[in-house]
Amino acid sequence: MKNTVSLLLALSVISSFNCTCNRYIDLSKIAIENLNERMNDSAFWNKIHSIEFLIDLGLNKEAEIILKDRISKYESEPQMRIGYWRCMALNENDTYSKDLYIKKILEVYLDSNNTDIIHAAESLAKLSFSLRTYPKTKMINVDEQNKLEAYVNWSSIYPDKYNCSIDYNSLFEILKSENLEYKQVMAYGTKYLGKISNYQWRKIMNLALTEPLESPIAVYLYSSALNSCPDQERNNKNILIIRDNLKRIAKTENIKNKYEAFVALGNFAEKDDSNFIKEELLKMQSLYFRNELNDQSNDLLSAMSFAYLKSIGFNSN
Repeated sequence: MKNTVSLLLALSVISSFNCTCNRYIDLSKIAIENLNERMNDSAFWNKIHSIEFLIDLGLNKEAEIILKDRISKYESEPQMRIGYWRCMALNENDTYSKDLYIKKILEVYLDSNNTDIIHAAESLAKLSFSLRTYPKTKMINVDEQNKLEAYVNWSSIYPDKYNCSIDYNSLFEILKSENLEYKQVMAYGTKYLGKISNYQWRKIMNLALTEPLESPIAVYLYSSALNSCPDQERNNKNILIIRDNLKRIAKTENIKNKYEAFVALGNFAEKDDSNFIKEELLKMQSLYFRNELNDQSNDLLSAMSFAYLKSIGFNSN
């Protein structure tokens, strides 16, 4: 049941946004509330995504309270335990404690009898943990082996203790692969690289600009081109094209692509991006309070709330 006070506050904000008065609108409170409300969604991964957004926003204490309250409930639940272990690792500043959760995920990946091996491999990749030197686990269900290998390919580009550099040769080889699943997962993974060298960034940027906008990997390449852009390239004329294309994707009907586009725009928003995110968030908020959103749309609402908070330079302090 939605909080009545929250509802009135949100409706007031939405109403005041459309009026001509010059009042300051604090949409940030509603955005934070959206993330907190997702903790009670029926869709499990909506909960995990909202916790990850809180962590990214610097709300580590709030995330820690939620995680410690729930972690014991999911320790033995396939898939769910992986999600919470990943969040615990992301939220830890202490290297030893972080490694304990990564080790739990690794143990699942290495056991072919586990039913959440794919989620383990995906989470290890998201945590930038290298599987380069580990044996490649085989799935009992051979139909899922291709997907597992896609995540292992992604995780294996990261440096291990014997090699201190990202394997860009493998990365770009897979991005040009005929195997769409390999290609799609690697494109998704490139947004986790952080800022990279000018040379490698231009290669990703060129791949993005030559990929048809309707392609299933386009949004990932555009997100990566924005997320991994080195400081020296922020004024590159192609950055404007990338941001405009992400806004075009954010206006489509594909919720999964919209989710990725809003997160990318929020992370490195210019003023016009922030205004765009705000306008779209207010439209989505209106649908939410009319009970017109499903689980997938609620997850998108979290992404848009996060994007708005990032775009205004939200400070948890």
